[in-house]
Amino acid sequence: MSQGELLNNKAINTDSYLKKRLCDPIWLLSVGILMLGFYSFSAMADEVHFEFQGVPPSLLEKLQKAFPPVTVADKEDRLDETEMAAGLRLRDAMQAYGYYDAKWQVSTVDSGKNQYLLRFSISPGQPVRVRKIDLQKTGTGSHIPVITRLFNKFPLKVGSVLDQIDYEEWKGKTIAILNNQGYAKAEYTRHEILIDKKEFWSEIYLWLNTGPRFRFGTIKVHGAEHYPRWFIERYVSFKPGDWYAPAALAVTQSNLRNADRFSDISVQGDIRAEKNNTVPVHIDLKSMPAQHIKIGAGYSTDIGPNAALIYDNYNAFDEAQHVRVSILAAQLNKNASILYRWPIGKNIGSEYVAQASYQNQTFTAYDSNEILASAGRQWSLRDENNRNRTSTLETLLNFEQANYTVADEVNNSFYIYPSLQYTVQNFRNILRPISGYSLIARAEGASKIWGSSANFVRFSARGTWSVRLASQWVLGTRAKLGAMWLNGPISALPPNLRFFAGGQNSLPGYAYQSQGPVNKDGEVEGGRLLAVAGVNIQRFVSKNWAIVAFYDAGNAFNSFSNLHLLQDVGLGFRWYSPVGPIHFDLAHPLVNPKAPAVRIAFSVGFSL
Repeated sequence: MSQGELLNNKAINTDSYLKKRLCDPIWLLSVGILMLGFYSFSAMADEVHFEFQGVPPSLLEKLQKAFPPVTVADKEDRLDETEMAAGLRLRDAMQAYGYYDAKWQVSTVDSGKNQYLLRFSISPGQPVRVRKIDLQKTGTGSHIPVITRLFNKFPLKVGSVLDQIDYEEWKGKTIAILNNQGYAKAEYTRHEILIDKKEFWSEIYLWLNTGPRFRFGTIKVHGAEHYPRWFIERYVSFKPGDWYAPAALAVTQSNLRNADRFSDISVQGDIRAEKNNTVPVHIDLKSMPAQHIKIGAGYSTDIGPNAALIYDNYNAFDEAQHVRVSILAAQLNKNASILYRWPIGKNIGSEYVAQASYQNQTFTAYDSNEILASAGRQWSLRDENNRNRTSTLETLLNFEQANYTVADEVNNSFYIYPSLQYTVQNFRNILRPISGYSLIARAEGASKIWGSSANFVRFSARGTWSVRLASQWVLGTRAKLGAMWLNGPISALPPNLRFFAGGQNSLPGYAYQSQGPVNKDGEVEGGRLLAVAGVNIQRFVSKNWAIVAFYDAGNAFNSFSNLHLLQDVGLGFRWYSPVGPIHFDLAHPLVNPKAPAVRIAFSVGFSL
């Protein structure tokens, strides 16, 4: 018999509240009905909002977060079901926040335009308050600073309203912190909340034992014999002697999965086999076939219908060197290339790089044929405090031969130029990039002394930033900037080194690479400067679908005094699919009547 039962059934133990609820079929049914209200969506969907009256401001804020708007597909049936499920959920929420005697009345208000309001007028009643807190800590980690701070900031105090959500969050946070600092056996030897619902009091008993602190021991890799061990060890985010942390095991498994070389990946710490507080780790892998051939076809607004053939060898010479041969055939762009990556060092992404390509482009503003070869080194700049953040630094020596026609002027050029590029990306989920940022910044330059056609120094940067404003709203921005010093006429540069504007990731209301400074005949020839920025707002209508409105402004130009500012606005949708976000936009140019009134912009996957 539990301690709660000894109090003549006046006190109940609620510490395992959520676990018991998961075994309650009525509660599960109500949640299932409410989830149908959340995710049912059709062309005639109604949106239901929730309003709460009669509760303290602090509780009102919590209820508003717990009850976001929902969409229902059928007004008569779904509104009734949503009201019933919301009432059951409100009862659970009020009890979780300490109000066991709450009563309410609900009314439905038709707000028009397929929007409804469920208004709950609540009489919260007398809350259950905390009359005793027994908080204890033992073990080797009981006095480390972070645990001392957590215990000093325990969210509940004697006399406060019993908030079981804050209690559970504190419990979970404390164990997670201990686990990630090596206390793998941290546990609560007693965790109870005793409640007397008639007398409105509660008592908290929470005893923590941190247990001993563990370190990583030996790391044994099994399988994937074709790959060198030093290469596999690059993906391991810890080393023997580091404090044991389950999160580090998860990061290692993610690294190996993202390598595109292994399957059946298992990274396990055997806590039962620990000796002298060190935990052995076993990594089991199965090699995927090293050679792949991919064939694909699709459509892009910028380059038209396209088809691609890609050959990859991820383990050339049995040294984990990557060779890629690719052929792209598109209506406006044809490309054949070979890429060679030779991994070196201990960090993922650190490697030598060599590549060569031939490219033929036929766009609104220019035609070009280019042969490009480059070789250099890439460094990975890892941030151990932020696993979502990846950054690289790449330096290359580039050789480029080009023949091109821009603004009816035929030219050819040859350039040898070094380049330095910094790339950073920080998204919680790259397949769902709705919170985070990315940046690519590049500097390059050439000199006639090295045999180039002209002297130039060129800088460019492009980036995105997005933030979730609320559960269904996301604000996003993007920008492209460029500046160049050139000793000579712009005609000395091939199109890929000039600045143009237009296209889905620039100004979607205008054709790809079609805008910029013009010559005396009014033909676009590209510029020495670039400034384009845009803002968009997304509204999710379901888990993976969002509608978007956007505005962009900017152009390529030669000086700020002759900047011809272009603008566009548009609407579209986003589908966050398993392969990445799919964009479909309708963009309307606000400046330049020569452009079509509406342009369709379509793309698949994440891009700047």
